[in-house]
Amino acid sequence: MAQEYIALKENNDVGVIALSTAAFQAIAKNVIDEEENLKLAAGSKPFKYPLSCKIVNDQLILNLDVKVKYSVNVNDTCSKVQGKIFENIEHMTGYTPDVIDIRVVGFIF
Repeated sequence: MAQEYIALKENNDVGVIALSTAAFQAIAKNVIDEEENLKLAAGSKPFKYPLSCKIVNDQLILNLDVKVKYSVNVNDTCSKVQGKIFENIEHMTGYTPDVIDIRVVGFIF
């Protein structure tokens, strides 16, 4: 069953620290906005956002629909962005994402 937050497993006498899926989405969106060779695709259906985050069985799953600039190497660009998203989430939250799925749905001309 999907949750809307994930509890970090840190020893804390005061309570439990939990992060919402919106926090992970914001981090991924910031990485995409910084990259000049790709951008988030526009949602094809109403109320469908091109960046989704789910937590299933304590696994963080990110799905991104992007458009890549026509003149760049798609594989290298997506690998670089995937690595940056992984590093930023790990650095900012202390949690390592399990799946970062980048789907290229078009090109920017």
